[in-house]
Amino acid sequence: MSKVYKRSSHLLYTIGICVFSMIMISSIVILNALDDCGLMYTSGTSLKKLLMDQAAYDYSIWALSDKDGNYNEEFMNEKGCNIGIIETDNGNLGDLDLNDSSTYIYRNFDQELPAQYYMTNVYTSDDSEFYLSEKLYDFLFVNGNEVYNYDIEEYQQKDIKGIGYDMVGQKAYVWDGENFIELNDTSYNYKASDEGGTYNTTNIYDRIWASQVPEDSNQHSFTAAADDKNQTSQEDDSSKEKKETNVVIEDEKTSNEKIANEEPSNEEIKDEEDQMLPAESIITTSGDAKILYIDGKAYPALGDDNSGYILELYGTESSGALSLSNVADLSDLHDQLGSEDLSVCTLDTVSSVMEYTMDSSYKQYTVITFPRADQSRDSFFVQAQRYLGIIPVLHVALPLLMVISGILVLVLSILLVIRAGNYDDHGRLSTDILADFPIEVTFVIFGCVESLAIAVIHYSAGYDYNTSQYGLVVIGIGLFIGIYAGILWAESIIINFKRKQLFRNTLCYKMLRAMARPLRRGIDSIKTVLASIKWGYRIAGMCLVIAFVEYMSIAVIDDKESLMLFWLLEKAVLAAIIIKVLKQYAKVKKAAVDMADGNMDVRVDTTKMLIDLEEHGQALNKIGNGLNTAVNERMKSERMKTELITNVSHDIKTPLTSVINYVDLLQKENFDNETARSYLEVLDRQAKRLKKLIEDLIEASKAASGSIKFNMETVNARMILNQSVGEFDDRLTAGNITVVTDVPDKDVYVRADNRYLFRVLDNLMSNIVKYSQKGTRAYIELNEDNGMVRYTFKNILRDKLGISADELMERFVRGDMSRNTEGNGLGLSIARSLTESMGGKMELTVDGDLFKVDVTFPEVVKESVA
Repeated sequence: MSKVYKRSSHLLYTIGICVFSMIMISSIVILNALDDCGLMYTSGTSLKKLLMDQAAYDYSIWALSDKDGNYNEEFMNEKGCNIGIIETDNGNLGDLDLNDSSTYIYRNFDQELPAQYYMTNVYTSDDSEFYLSEKLYDFLFVNGNEVYNYDIEEYQQKDIKGIGYDMVGQKAYVWDGENFIELNDTSYNYKASDEGGTYNTTNIYDRIWASQVPEDSNQHSFTAAADDKNQTSQEDDSSKEKKETNVVIEDEKTSNEKIANEEPSNEEIKDEEDQMLPAESIITTSGDAKILYIDGKAYPALGDDNSGYILELYGTESSGALSLSNVADLSDLHDQLGSEDLSVCTLDTVSSVMEYTMDSSYKQYTVITFPRADQSRDSFFVQAQRYLGIIPVLHVALPLLMVISGILVLVLSILLVIRAGNYDDHGRLSTDILADFPIEVTFVIFGCVESLAIAVIHYSAGYDYNTSQYGLVVIGIGLFIGIYAGILWAESIIINFKRKQLFRNTLCYKMLRAMARPLRRGIDSIKTVLASIKWGYRIAGMCLVIAFVEYMSIAVIDDKESLMLFWLLEKAVLAAIIIKVLKQYAKVKKAAVDMADGNMDVRVDTTKMLIDLEEHGQALNKIGNGLNTAVNERMKSERMKTELITNVSHDIKTPLTSVINYVDLLQKENFDNETARSYLEVLDRQAKRLKKLIEDLIEASKAASGSIKFNMETVNARMILNQSVGEFDDRLTAGNITVVTDVPDKDVYVRADNRYLFRVLDNLMSNIVKYSQKGTRAYIELNEDNGMVRYTFKNILRDKLGISADELMERFVRGDMSRNTEGNGLGLSIARSLTESMGGKMELTVDGDLFKVDVTFPEVVKESVA
C-alpha cells in the first residue's frame, strides 16, 4: 500500500507541475502579447482609443489588400463598416475636403463624415504581402492583420566616372556619367593620414580622371556654384546678384599673363572660397594643381598627395585610400547638390557603386473608417468594445494567475525533489530508469523530446487553425510533453546528485577514467626511466632544447600552420618512441643491477622489445639461469657435505661415547704403571676433544641448514654480556688477559634466543682466551646506534695471521695454519650462522694484530617490553 501511495503521489506531483506550468506559461504569453499590442499598461480613454484605432487599421488592411478588385467591398458591407481611401503624399492631406467624393479614390458611403471617425495611414506597393485575420487580436499568437513591404528599393550597379567631396556639407558624391549620386555615409571617411592613397586605388582613379579630359583643354575654367544655371544666392542682407566667377588656366606659354579686365585674380578666388568654406576646411592649391574634369567641366582637386588628408573608401568587394589629388572639390556646388533630390548609393568596389531608389509603386494611403449602425456582431469595432470590458479584468487576473500557478509549481517541485531518490523500506536509495543512463545520454533524449515538442507547437501555431479547438489541443499536448520530459530529466539529475555520482555517471568521466590507465602507465614509464637511468634528465633536457630550437625556426616561416601541426605530431611520435626505448633499456639495466646484487631469480620480459635490447635481455636471462644452476649445484654440494658431516658425526659419536666411558672406567682402576696412567690421560683428553669437535660439527651443520628451532624473546643485552664475561674470569686471569668493558648503565634489549645468543658471546669470549697475546688487554663494548645494539670484541692476536678476515669466517679455519693449538676452527662460523639466523649481523675485521668482531641486533624499545 505504501508503494502504491508513493507512486501515485509522484504521478500527482508531476501532473500538477505540468498543468500549473502550462497555466503559468499561457499567462506569460498572453501578458507579453498584451504588452506587444500596447494594451498591458493602458486603461480608460487611452485603451478605448487604442482599440478603436486598431479596429480601423484592420479594416484598412482588408481594404488595401484588394486594390485591384473593389477594396473588399463585400467584406466591408458584411461587417458594417464605412470606409474611404485617399492616396496621399507623405500623409499630408493639406486642404482636401474630406466630404468631397473626388477626394477619395474609393469610398462606400455617400453621407458626410460623422463627428467621430478614424483615420489611419498605410504604405503599400505592388509587392506588399498581406496577412489577414477576422479577429482583432490573437493574444496567444500575434499574427493579426499586417502588411509587409518587401523589395521596395531597387538596386543598380554603376561605374564611377568621377568622385568629389563637398567640404561645406561634409558629404561625398560620385558622378556616374550622367548625374551626381550621394555616397552613403558608411562608404567613406574623410580623415587625416600621413600615408596617402593606396597604390591600386590611386592608379584606378588616375585612369578615371584621364579618360574625362576634353580634347581641347588648353583653356578651361573652374566651376562656381551653378555654372550653367545662373544660380543666385543671397549675401547677408543684400539682394545683389553674385557674378559668376571664372578662373582661366593658361597653357605653359601664357601661364604668366593675366587678363585683368576679364578674369579675377587668385586673391579674389581665395576671398570667395573663404566666404563659402569653414576656415579649417580651406585647401589652397598651387598654380600647377591637378585639374579634374566632370561632364566636361574643370574642378580643382581637393588637395595634393601631401595634404595630410585622405578619403577612405569602404566597399563591399574592395576598399582603398584615395589621396585628395583624385577627389574633386564640390564645395561650390553645395547649394545645388543640397536642393536636388539625389539618389543614394553604397560603394561596391573602389570604382563602382550600387545605386538604390524607391519602388515607384510604393505609395501611402490615408484610410477613413467609421462603423455603421447595423454592424455585425463580429466586426472589428464590436470586438474592440468587447475587449474594452475584458482587458481591464485581464490586467488583474493574468498576473494573479501567473503568480499563483508559479507558487504551486515551486511547491510541487520542492516536494518532487524531496521525493526523488528517496530511501525505500530496505534503506536503499530508490532510482528510476533514466537515472541509470549517463547524464549526456539523458540530456540528448531530453533535447530530442523537447525539440519534437517545440516543432509540434511551432507547426500548430503557424497555420490558420492555430487558435481553433484542435490547434490548441495539439499545442497543449506538445507543451505538456515538453514540460513532462523536463521534469523527468531534472529528476534523474537530482537522483544522481543524491547518490553522489553526478559526475561519475557521465560519459566524460567514463572516458577520462578509461584514458587514465594508459596515461598513468605513461607517467609511470617516465618515472621509471628517470629513476632508473642517471642520464634520463639529460636526455629530456636535450630533447626539449632541440624541440625549442625547431619551434623557433618554424615560427619564422610564413606557412607555419600546416607545418606546425606536422611538427607536433612528429614530436609526439618521437617522444613515445624515446620513452619506449628508454623504458626497455631501464628494464635491462635494472635486471643487470639486481643480478650484480646477487638476485639471480630476476628475469627480463623481452616481449615486444627492440631487437638489440631483446638480445641483451635474453643474454641476461641466460646468465641468470646459468648462475642459478651453478648456485643450485653448489648448494646441493653443500647440503650433501653438511648431511655427510652430520651423519658421520652421529655415527662417530656412538663409539666415541663408549671409548670415553671405558677410559673413565680405566682411570678409576689403580695402576702402578705411571706410563699406562699417562697414556690414559692423553686418551681421555683427546677423546673429549673429539667429542667437542663432533658436537660443534653437528651444531654448525644445524645452524647452516636452518634446522635449529629458535625461541625468540626479548633479551637483556647488557645482562647476558656481563654473564658471558663473568664465565671466563678464571681463564682470562690464567692467560694474563685484562678485559676492559664499556657497557651502558641502563638496560638494553634485543630480540633473540637467550640460549643461542649466549652461545654466540661464549664463542667470541672463547676466541679471545685462545688466541690473545698474553699480558694484553681485550676490549668489550655494548653500544646503541640508530636503533641498533652493537657488541664489539677487540683483542691483540698472539700469532700472525696469514689469511683474510673472510677466510677466518669459514669452517675449520684458524689463525694458525699449523693446527698446533686448541680449537677446531668452527667457533666463528657457528657464531655467524647463529647470529644471522636470529636476525642479526656479524662482521669481522683484522688490522695487523688487532682482531675485531662486531655483532649487531635491532634494538627493542624499553617501553614495548612488558
